[in-house]
Amino acid sequence: MTVLIHFKKQHLEGFNQELISQNEKFIRKEYDLDKTLMHLLNDVQAYYGQVGESTSESQISQLKTYLNLAVSGIDPISLERVKTRRRDLIRTACFHCLSNLGDVLRHSLQTVEDLLFRASETIHQLILSAFQSKLLTDALIKKTDNIEKCTALWKSLKTNEQISLIDKKLKLDILQEDISILIDMTFSKLKN
Repeated sequence: MTVLIHFKKQHLEGFNQELISQNEKFIRKEYDLDKTLMHLLNDVQAYYGQVGESTSESQISQLKTYLNLAVSGIDPISLERVKTRRRDLIRTACFHCLSNLGDVLRHSLQTVEDLLFRASETIHQLILSAFQSKLLTDALIKKTDNIEKCTALWKSLKTNEQISLIDKKLKLDILQEDISILIDMTFSKLKN
């Protein structure tokens, strides 16, 4: 399932911000950390389900199970019921979940940022080539001041055989809307 890569990046950055907030709660030893962390895990799992990343969704499900066992008074490692120091068990489980959730989110965000970087580099090179070939001019870039105009310009540039081939290569990883956003960002840099 192909999802707008900028959508993924925005959500993952939001989850990272929420994770930082949860880490702060852990440091302050707030009592309701297990509840708010479970809520975050539910949101992250729903996101991974929405974008079709079943491996990450499964990892988050395992973290939810780990935390749920600790909250129930069962040691998630030995699977034995704990009669004393339950609060310590829950704090340890929260730490485990925070740490592993951070790893999953960092990996996902790095993958998205790498994909965006490669696509952006390809588009930068293509725009420079289009300038050299006289397919683009400064006046044309100044007129192209929104996403819709970027999409229309890209469609007109795709009549060139080489650009059409690059378009197909880009669409293996990202959507047309992502391409238009990257073109708009590149043109904004060139206008300044």
